[in-house]
This record gives sequence, C-alpha cells and structure tokens, in this order.
Amino acid sequence: MTRTPSSGGRGIRFGAFGVFLLVLIIIGLGLSTMKFAQVNEGERGLIITQGRVEGVQEPGIFFRPFAPFTSVEVVNIRRQTRTISQNVASSDKQLYDIDIQVDYSRIPTPDALRSSYGEIGVNDSDLNAFLDGFINDALKSASTQFTLDQTLSDRGGFADRIRQFLTTPIGDQRSPVEQLYVRLDAVKVLDIKVGEQYAQLLSEKANLEVQIETELKRREQIQAQQENNLFQAEQEAQVALTRERGLTNAALEAANRDSQVRAIQGRYWRENPELFELRKRELMVEMLQNGNIWFLDPNTDLTLLLSQMGSGEAPVVVPVPQAPTPSEPAPTPTPTP
Repeated sequence: MTRTPSSGGRGIRFGAFGVFLLVLIIIGLGLSTMKFAQVNEGERGLIITQGRVEGVQEPGIFFRPFAPFTSVEVVNIRRQTRTISQNVASSDKQLYDIDIQVDYSRIPTPDALRSSYGEIGVNDSDLNAFLDGFINDALKSASTQFTLDQTLSDRGGFADRIRQFLTTPIGDQRSPVEQLYVRLDAVKVLDIKVGEQYAQLLSEKANLEVQIETELKRREQIQAQQENNLFQAEQEAQVALTRERGLTNAALEAANRDSQVRAIQGRYWRENPELFELRKRELMVEMLQNGNIWFLDPNTDLTLLLSQMGSGEAPVVVPVPQAPTPSEPAPTPTPTP
C-alpha cells in the first residue's frame, strides 16, 4: 500500500516559495531604483525629485532605495578662475590690449544653489558663458573712465573699478554677481599691451622723469651744501664775535684796573707829598741814566711824563693847564696937543 503526499504539505511548500520570490522581487526593485551618489569636499549635491530641488547634500555619501524619480546633481563650489583678453579704448582714445583675471566661486547656501539650478543650471560651462559676458561689459565700461597712462600706473584702481561694475546693481536689475549667485574672490590686471608709438612715448617719458629726479636730487644736494656752508659761517662768526667780546672785556677790565691803580697812586701821593717828591727824583734819575737829552715845554706835566717813562710807555707831552692871565688894559692914547 503506497502513501501519497497530502495537499497540505504541497500548500506549505508553494507558500514558502512565493514568499521567497516576493522578497527577490522587492530586492530587485530596490536595487534597480536605488540612488547612490558621493559628494566630495568643495562640492554640493542637489537632491532633485520629479524636477524639484528637494534638498542639498553636504559632502559625503547619499543613498536612497526605491527612488526611481530622484537624482543627485553635483555642483562645484570651489574657487574658479576666468581670464579675459580684450582690445579696449581708453578715455583719451588710445587702443590697447588688456588681460584680466577674475576669481569667483558659487555661493554655497541652499537658497542660492536652488535659485542657481533653476535659472542657470549646474554646469560650469553655462555659468562661465554668462560670467564672461558680464566681465567683457565691465571691462569696456571701466576702460572709458581711465586714460591709458592712468591704467598703466594704477592697475589696482582699474581692477577695483571692474569689481565695482560687477557688484553694483544696474538700474532696477540686480548686480551681475547676484544674478549668477556667485561671489568675487579677486580681480587682477595681468598684462597691458600698448602700440609701438605709445611705447616709445612711455620710454621717453620715463627717461625724462629720471632726468628730472636726478636734477632734483642735485639741487637738493646743492641746497644742503649751501645750508651747511651758511651754518659753518654763522658758527665761525659767532666764535669770532665771542672772541672779540672776550678781548674787549679783557681790555676794559685791564683799563679799569689800571685806572684804579692810578687813582690809588694819586690819592696816596696827595696824602704823602714826601713820597711823591721821592718818586719824581727816582724817575729823573732813570731818565738821566738813559743818556738822552730832553727838551720839555714849560707847561708839561712832569709827573705824568715821568710816570709814563717809568712804565715803558711812549711819553706823551701833556701841557699843564695854566690859569688864564688877566689881559692888560689897552694903553690910553695920548691926546695930541
């Protein structure tokens, strides 16, 4: 007698197989609709679901199963550089070629990234196309506000003017950087190329400036030498004046002392007539010892003369003042008979 499998056992086996098959189907659907993306530093990921920006993914790994209508757009927020070369005209009607460099980066805020995606897109080439147009317009506008000489001598000011045009609103419109949702990191003038004729004029101007600077330095040296000579002359005059004052003061002091000595001697001799007569005799002896013959005016002050000879000075004949004599009366005329 043989046994046949029961219908219950077959049902259990078919049920387990169905569950397993269902799990396989779910796993297959999950793998086929899974979204995976890696966002590196310097990038941001825009999570887009059915054409709408759902969120912004920071640097890291994005994983979402069963997301058939979700995609991740990676946006570059690193610093980028644009180099523009253009032939422009200055305010003094001079044509020249100029190369400038503009460094920029996208604004990394979620709102700015959402707006940038909706208006420009995430492709750097699209952003650069818009930015190059704004830079060219700003370069042309800035060149008309500077002469060629000013551009050559003030490259920083020229670059600042370009930055001003890119960051200033135009009428009712937003500024170019606001329209592109970027920020300017640097604006630099790389090179300026002028024509041969203007280059020759610049060379002549440079030579003339060198000559002028040399002449100014020479004049400063001459002026400094003159000031030095004047200072030395003033110092020498001051020294001479000081020495002359010293000599004058010494002479006055010596004369004052000599006068005081003479005054004391005169008072001493007036108080001692005997000594005065003795001094006169000594001076007479000294005169006779010299072997000279003296002829004196009767009115000479003999005391002063002897004193000068005794001191070694050249004798000066000084007459003794005479009392006025009364004039004789005029003879009386004899009457004629």
